[in-house]
Amino acid sequence: MSTKLHPRRIVRSSELSRNSASVFEAADAGPVEITRRDGESLVLSRASDARRQEEGVGVAASLLAALLPTHDLRTDGLEIPFPWVHFLSADDREAFALELVNVTRACAAVGRFDELILTLASWQSTARAVADGLTADPADLGWLDEPIPVSDPHLG
Repeated sequence: MSTKLHPRRIVRSSELSRNSASVFEAADAGPVEITRRDGESLVLSRASDARRQEEGVGVAASLLAALLPTHDLRTDGLEIPFPWVHFLSADDREAFALELVNVTRACAAVGRFDELILTLASWQSTARAVADGLTADPADLGWLDEPIPVSDPHLG
């Protein structure tokens, strides 16, 4: 649940150039999203707010990891936040839960959560593949000794 005390103000980068004082004043009240014509938007906020947010996320992640001991994972509740785990086998659900806890702990320890997002995306892609009928059983896979060239499906 996200509670915003102040709505995020959105300004163009040209406004920041022309009237930086008003943009900085707005950033004292809450985050300001600065849109750029040729790039991803940036967010301007007070450093203390960013640090507090990072600390809060780190504490939440550490608490979550501490509440999920690796020796007694409860995978039946994973479908609530991640409904796509329904498509994973029981073994894969356990592997996902264990990896999720371990990666969450590691990310919380360094204060960076990119790897957690990548881990979730990877597992979701696996669930999507299983839902599409692709096998998750390595015994059903065969490896080629020599590559076989195929035509580009977009050409034809």
